[in-house]
Amino acid sequence: MHPELYNQHKVEPEQYLSAQIGPLELWIRHTGDEFHVAVKRNAHSENVIETSHPEPVKDTPDACLSWSRWVVGQNFDTMQLLPVMPDRPVVVRPATPVSIPTGNEALFFVAVPIWVDISVFGPAKVTLLQAPSVVLSDTWFGDPMTGELCYSMRTRARRKVSDSPVRPHRVLCPVLIRNTTTEQLDVERFCVHIQNLTVYAGQSRLWTNEVRISFRGENETSQVKYVESAPEYEHIDRLLSNPRAPQKKTLLQRSFSTFRLFGGEGE
Repeated sequence: MHPELYNQHKVEPEQYLSAQIGPLELWIRHTGDEFHVAVKRNAHSENVIETSHPEPVKDTPDACLSWSRWVVGQNFDTMQLLPVMPDRPVVVRPATPVSIPTGNEALFFVAVPIWVDISVFGPAKVTLLQAPSVVLSDTWFGDPMTGELCYSMRTRARRKVSDSPVRPHRVLCPVLIRNTTTEQLDVERFCVHIQNLTVYAGQSRLWTNEVRISFRGENETSQVKYVESAPEYEHIDRLLSNPRAPQKKTLLQRSFSTFRLFGGEGE
């Protein structure tokens, strides 16, 4: 992971900065009392692993880029990129279903595409936009009346950190699933409320705090605990972003379901 990627960077007047985080390419311009931002995603997103911190662009960016503009004031001259979690829960669909016998537990490492928060600083902090590194498909989780709109991800549900490729645009989320019932739990899809998670910078990759889900029955809500501390699978350098929706350490949420309305894509 590039050590300077998520630091603050000064943007001189009329200067363009560019940065790349996996498939996501960003351009930022400071002119007068405005900041301009252009976003582009590589069509072959999962094959792109490049990362570059914001740095001046020698040539004028491509004229085909679509720019957005913000009037922020004259005293703003610094910008910062930060990784944040997507704004909805994700439904994880292992490529191969996994079964957990009664009384057992399984730890999964789920690689979630980050969103990138683009903010500028002057007398105060102003968030310009948050750009998804990968645009995930929509899916519905739960029944038609009480379910919720989520993002869909297909994953191999890796069991070891060493089996999870390091990708600059993905944050690794440890999910521990416990089967506390008297029947076998067949994990075909499960929901993680990632808005409740913190993003940390490790030595080689991004991490979230651990999620622990206790399955209590097909028609019951699961007991979900969000561990408040940083994960222990790698040395953590610093906290990068707080949860979108902080929650109590333990709560009840629907985490397993067989009802599906839309399809989706993911890793």
